[in-house]
Amino acid sequence: MKPTLAFLVLVFTTIAYCQDAFVFNENGITPGHIISKVDSAPKAALYSKTLQWIKNTDAVVDVYAENDFIQLIGTTTNAINEGKRYFHMKYVIKISFENETYKFELLEIQLKANSKYDMGWMDFNLKDGSPFFKKGKVIKKLRSYVIDIPKILNELNTNLYNHLIAEED
Repeated sequence: MKPTLAFLVLVFTTIAYCQDAFVFNENGITPGHIISKVDSAPKAALYSKTLQWIKNTDAVVDVYAENDFIQLIGTTTNAINEGKRYFHMKYVIKISFENETYKFELLEIQLKANSKYDMGWMDFNLKDGSPFFKKGKVIKKLRSYVIDIPKILNELNTNLYNHLIAEED
């Protein structure tokens, strides 16, 4: 019994501290960043390949420090479906580089209703997901936020990772 308990504690501790995907829960979007390892990739190569990747997306470079970090802004149209309403999502992501690793850090999310009336972008609280939950369960009409926001972020990070590990032609 004790070895099984020790094993389970080890597994859950590892999962808690080595999270490699964004999730949306009552504490907001966690983790705040994901660090990914790219074997045999120097800092400069990661930086230049990330710039190439950004050119193939709808995102634009906002701020950068050569070979150190890139901050990008991107949008996803009709990212969230709340009943009969759709919302566009704007995100700000900072990608920092070290030799063989990069950090994919979510800095900001804003939402805007897809409507003929421009209501402007509204800030989204990254650190508080409690308005989307009741008694520990997702509120049904808000389920799209909880599912789609992390899905978009995880797809972006996965696409970047796949681009960085791909061999040059």
